[in-house]
Amino acid sequence: MRGPILRFLRDARGAAALEFGLILPFLFVMHLTIVEIVQAWQVRTRIAHIASSLADVTSQNRSVSDSDLADILLAGDAMIRPYPGLPLGERVSSLASDQYGVVRVDWTTSRNFPSSPPPSVPAGFLKPNESIVVADVVYDYQPALHFFLADNFRLKHTSYVRPRVSAKVEKR
Repeated sequence: MRGPILRFLRDARGAAALEFGLILPFLFVMHLTIVEIVQAWQVRTRIAHIASSLADVTSQNRSVSDSDLADILLAGDAMIRPYPGLPLGERVSSLASDQYGVVRVDWTTSRNFPSSPPPSVPAGFLKPNESIVVADVVYDYQPALHFFLADNFRLKHTSYVRPRVSAKVEKR
């Protein structure tokens, strides 16, 4: 009777399967968490590209109309794909400083942008009689699996580009 029990206790043939069964849930959770983090990182990168593209395209004009700005803002939908475009908020503004260095907003236009403070530049960024195009982009990211990351968090990016072909981008 003692022989079969000792043989059973010394038998290591199923040890690898048992260890794999114990570690599998941990590996599965770690894999899903990494997938969520990578997707959030990709959205964050796209938000930065959208902001810089909006400011860059706007700065290449001497003047822009409301329809021009609407077309520029629509580019964000194409750039955010394959992620949903509904949580994307965009704002493009022109800021200028007067002869005393006081910065004011010349014009601003937005699409799905949440109510927030007006566009601004860091202190000392603009010298007197200079202007800049500012693009703000926000995205309310919702993870697919809510138990690994926060339920919802906001990604933001602001891009500053000086006008390229004139001293200021006027709005007509």
